[in-house]
Amino acid sequence: MCTNEVIKVKDEDLDFFKQFFGTEIFEFEVNSRTYKMLELSLDKSHDIRKFEIELYWKRATYFFAFFTVITAAFGYLFTSDGYSLFAPGVSIIGIILSICFIYVNKGSKYWQCNWEFLIDKLEFYITGNLYKVYFYETMNDQRPSVSDINLLISYTICYIWHIAFFVSLYMYTHWQFYIFWIYLITYLIITIYIRCMCTKYISSVINQDYDNTTTRNYKFRNPSYRKSK
Repeated sequence: MCTNEVIKVKDEDLDFFKQFFGTEIFEFEVNSRTYKMLELSLDKSHDIRKFEIELYWKRATYFFAFFTVITAAFGYLFTSDGYSLFAPGVSIIGIILSICFIYVNKGSKYWQCNWEFLIDKLEFYITGNLYKVYFYETMNDQRPSVSDINLLISYTICYIWHIAFFVSLYMYTHWQFYIFWIYLITYLIITIYIRCMCTKYISSVINQDYDNTTTRNYKFRNPSYRKSK
């Protein structure tokens, strides 16, 4: 691109640019302040996207470590003659973690996609449609989504823990009426509470996004320096 080239903003991006820069922009020159801001924003978007992907797998590893410990504990209790009564309790812990795992995966995927969408918007004006290009040999070529597959695994883990709870509950507590109902009521209360709290966090964020009266407080530190004697 030459230094005097003028880049026109696409009609569908006019409102985005107005919100992004706080003023209406219909066109801008290469090497102008607007161009440099877009260039820096695109670089930042790529960096944050890579950071989100890194965090995504770190969180998954964190949960899988917990699942390994809980699965070992459940297997020991389930096959033990003296402690089998505690197997449903361990499975409830597995259910709690698996529900949280689902929502953490959804949140991670959301933020990854958020920065990918921003890259899609900005790259046209800086590098062209590089990020949108993909190659294939035939129309039957498939592009499986790794994050979607991981989300499917998290749902599967959740279903397995539910099955483990009911199997262990029936096998070891159906003949002890009060323990059976204590476990069952605890299961219902905890699963409903965890799901409601996770959903509440999502809805609260959405409400904040649409609530223009939300206030963010800020303050600058006032440094004081003096020359050392």
